[in-house]
Amino acid sequence: MEQQWTYRPRSSAVLTGATWLVAVGLTTAEVLAGGAAAGLRVLPAALLVALLGWAVFYRPHVAVDDAGVLVVNPLSTTRVPWAALIDVRTRFTCTLVTPHASVEVFAAPGPGRHRAASATAQDVRAVARGAADGRGAVSIGELPGSPSAVVAHHVRERWAALVESGRLEAGLADETPVERRTHGRLLAAVAVLLVAAVVPHLG
Repeated sequence: MEQQWTYRPRSSAVLTGATWLVAVGLTTAEVLAGGAAAGLRVLPAALLVALLGWAVFYRPHVAVDDAGVLVVNPLSTTRVPWAALIDVRTRFTCTLVTPHASVEVFAAPGPGRHRAASATAQDVRAVARGAADGRGAVSIGELPGSPSAVVAHHVRERWAALVESGRLEAGLADETPVERRTHGRLLAAVAVLLVAAVVPHLG
C-alpha cells in the first residue's frame, strides 16, 4: 500500500500564527488598559479570533491515499472514494467531481491574479500539453506551482496508477457513496464564543 500524500498550503502556519498574535495582542492591550477584568471581558473575542484562524488557515488540507481522497474544509470533512470519482477540475479551485456532488478543496485554490498575470508562455504551453480534457484547452487553475494544480496532479496521478494496476474497478461511481460530515463541534464553539463576546457589551 502506497504512502498517504497530504497537502496543506505553505502559508497556513504563518497565517494561523498571525491570527493568534492578534488574539494575544488584543487581550494584552485590554489587560494593560483596564486590568484583569477588562482582559476577561475581551477573552471570548480573542479566543474566537484564534479559533477561526486555526479553522480557516491551518485545519483545511487534503490527503490522498489508495482508499480515496480526504478533503478537510473549514466547515466539513468529505471522503471521496476512488470508485466515486469521475473528474478533477481546476477552474477556480481544485474540485473533485462525483455523479452526485462536487467537492471543492478549500486548501487548493487556483492561482491569484498576480500569479496568473506573471504566467509565462512556457507555463501556458505546459498547461496546454497536459490539459485534462485532451483538447489543449488551458485552465488557469493548472498553472504550475498553483495549489489547485499541485493537488490535481497528485490526485490524477494516484487515480491513474490505481486504474492501470487493475486495483480500481470501473463503472461503480453512481453506487459508491461519498461520506461528508459537518464540523458540528466547531460551529458550536464559534456560536458560544460569539455570544460570550457580544453579551458583555449589550446594554
